[in-house]
Formats: sequence, structure tokens, C-alpha cells
Amino acid sequence: MKVIIGSILILLVVTLYIFWLWSTGRQKGVSAKESGGVQVFNIIVKGVYSPSVIRAKAGRPVRIDFKREEANECSRFINFPDFKIRRELPEGKIISIEFTPERVGNFLFTCDMSMYQGRLIIE
Repeated sequence: MKVIIGSILILLVVTLYIFWLWSTGRQKGVSAKESGGVQVFNIIVKGVYSPSVIRAKAGRPVRIDFKREEANECSRFINFPDFKIRRELPEGKIISIEFTPERVGNFLFTCDMSMYQGRLIIE
């Protein structure tokens, strides 16, 4: 009986994980607000990155303003490994990250432990 219940729980967890991957892959993402030729995004950090998928255009400056609204240590740092960017996000402060993406693609941004994840889609 325990084996059957364990198998059902494992199957349920795997199914939920696959559904989560499918649903995050389908997110269209938020487009930038333009400000003086810069593509600007505002992201709230509170349990997740919100929005977690953002879209920008290649070859144009990007500014992402992060505001961390929690004390969770996991969200203390933000990493953009493909752009070699790592910044501390002090609680309650807006921290801006600015760069100009030159290549098209999907780029992950995460906390230090990769528990918080987002995607930057460059077109």
C-alpha cells in the first residue's frame, strides 16, 4: 500500500513539474517601456520575479529596475550569467541594472541558488 501511495505522489510531483515547465515556456513576456531611448523594466522581487519574463530588442540599451520586497536571503542577489552581471538587491531599495544586449536569444536571470528564475528574451 505504501508503495502505491509513494508512486502516486511521485507521479503527481512529476506531472506538476512538467505542467510548470510547459506553462512558463508559453509566457509571452512583458515588453519594455521606452524612456529616452532606453528599454525600461520594473521587476518586483517577492517570492518570485514579477514579471518573470521580459522582452527587449537587441542593440538597444536596457535598464531593469529591481525592487526587493522581502527579507528572504535567497533573493539577496540577482545574476545574469550570460552577461556576467551579479548585483546585490538590498531589501526595499530599487537597484538598476543597465546593459546593451547585442545578441538575440533567451537568457536566464536567477538568484544565487537559482530558486528564483526569470527570462530575458532578446529579439
